[in-house]
Amino acid sequence: MSRDFRSSILALLVVLAVGMMLAAQASHALQTGPAAQDRSAMGAPAAGSPESHLKMLSEKLNLTDDQKARIKPILEDEGQQMKAVRDDTALSDQQRHAKMKGIHESFHDQINAVLTPEQQGKWKQMKQEAMEKHKEMKGEMDHQ
Repeated sequence: MSRDFRSSILALLVVLAVGMMLAAQASHALQTGPAAQDRSAMGAPAAGSPESHLKMLSEKLNLTDDQKARIKPILEDEGQQMKAVRDDTALSDQQRHAKMKGIHESFHDQINAVLTPEQQGKWKQMKQEAMEKHKEMKGEMDHQ
């Protein structure tokens, strides 16, 4: 396997792990607590939605109102592009993964440009932790 291909696969796994972590955190937050049923009845954002992703980033990175306003359309655009790729039945799995990886990288760069250096460091750490968690989960799955 070439070094570029391995690097691409690693980057894709990081992106997917972060996405899984964010979705799991959002899902857990929506499913726990005394007001969970009230939130679902009020139309709370779905786990993994741009709104829940923005909320999680805001809480973890202490985003300013200006940063939230700049990041929200980025997340919405990413969600639309990812949905289009998932819905494209003409793509092979490999093509789909490659396109999704490219979309993630592009949007991560856009979000990173909005963050302060301190927030960038924290976000990088979050992605690394998600990658480590993904490796642990993959290792556990391989041993089953």
